[in-house]
Amino acid sequence: MKKLFFTLSLLISFQLLNAQTETLSQLEEKAYHAYLNSNMALWKMLAPKADKFLDLPSDNQEELIRAIKLKYGLLYACLASKEKDEATFNEYIGKTSDQMSTLIKLFPNSPELLSVSAAIMSIQMAFSPAKAIILSTKSGKQISKALEIDSTCALAWRQDASSKYFTPKMWGGDVELAVKEYEKTVRLFEARNPAKEWMYLDAMAWLGIAYTQLGLNDKAKGIYEKALLVEPDFWWVKRRLLLGLSKSSD
Repeated sequence: MKKLFFTLSLLISFQLLNAQTETLSQLEEKAYHAYLNSNMALWKMLAPKADKFLDLPSDNQEELIRAIKLKYGLLYACLASKEKDEATFNEYIGKTSDQMSTLIKLFPNSPELLSVSAAIMSIQMAFSPAKAIILSTKSGKQISKALEIDSTCALAWRQDASSKYFTPKMWGGDVELAVKEYEKTVRLFEARNPAKEWMYLDAMAWLGIAYTQLGLNDKAKGIYEKALLVEPDFWWVKRRLLLGLSKSSD
């Protein structure tokens, strides 16, 4: 009995150690699959693991930005779910916002960090439109600063395109300009040979949606098919967007 207990204890300890020593690359691989399959449960499992990197004293800018992008992915999944997952959003937005504020103070001139910060604010506005008066201006300034620092930052262009797509025309929105910026986003991602990058796939999906908005269904079909060449298991494009496009063309 003691031997069995000792063996089980060793096994549990080994599993815990394994969980604790997951690298950021391993977490990013799981995030990629969470996005592909709209797997909220997996996103939730990744959040506390990302916190392990974010809550420890560190000046490793690259690691911290990669970790906060995992938290952003969870919030984005809340917004992208069939019905907005407000409960999960409310559970994680407070700590994630605090972590982001700390990172912005540490690295105020990081284009990627500024872009992710603006993206998180856009999700906050989607859940709480009343906050748009304050957050839209702040978000816009962060995107402008990111592009001023690095005009080739794919994340900044992705967020700027999203802002132009979702903002009403009377308040400065412009779908045609959003298309151009989504196209640029895709090119910039491709220039760095993205591997297992869910935001690259997401940019292609939204480019297709924006094409459809303008009646450019052939272009939409082309970008959807390109996305599936990159990732054949891209459920959103394969089972929703491409099929929906086919039905609207019948």
